[in-house]
Amino acid sequence: MKEFRNTRPFKKILPLFISALFLISFSSCTIALEILDDLITGEPSSTNGTNSDTQTSYDDSDLPIGGCPAQLAASAFEYAQKYAAADTQYKYGAQDPLRAIQVDCSGLVIRCYRYALQNTNYSLVQNDMSSSYMYQHASIPTTTPRRGDLVFMTYNNSTVSHVAIFDRFEGNQVYFIDATDQGKGKCVTERHYSKTDKKIVGYGIMKLKS
Repeated sequence: MKEFRNTRPFKKILPLFISALFLISFSSCTIALEILDDLITGEPSSTNGTNSDTQTSYDDSDLPIGGCPAQLAASAFEYAQKYAAADTQYKYGAQDPLRAIQVDCSGLVIRCYRYALQNTNYSLVQNDMSSSYMYQHASIPTTTPRRGDLVFMTYNNSTVSHVAIFDRFEGNQVYFIDATDQGKGKCVTERHYSKTDKKIVGYGIMKLKS
């Protein structure tokens, strides 16, 4: 006579086994993305600034107290270029690391500066700021912005509602990199406005803690 085995215990275990495999795979993918992020940027994907035993010092003697050194501002701009070169999507409130990738205007600025501040003795005033907060509490006004400094804008002629990363003046144009909601497609691009455009409120040097 043919022997039949009871398969009910196996049927009960199978869903748990599949769930466990899914979790392991998901964790592995997350780790892989973080490693890939490290390889592309040269920085840890969860950087907050001062997290290394080897820190680089910068001359800030000619800056207002708390101002970001020019080399670090320029480094932040280079990371903005990386976002512009990637298929970055716009999402309000987002500040994803590279390779994720969704950011809004202030999230782009914050992420680029956090990458730039890696292996230094500096950190941002806050790691989550709106453009308005950045304008009022986390920047130093300037009329001579350097590459990597901040461009503050408004779209309602009252409060600051947008921030970009300054590139250069060319003729009567202001060039910058920013994140905007453009629908489908890349949201981080280099754009330019006239120096006298009423949308531009002013320029600022990012404040840092040391």
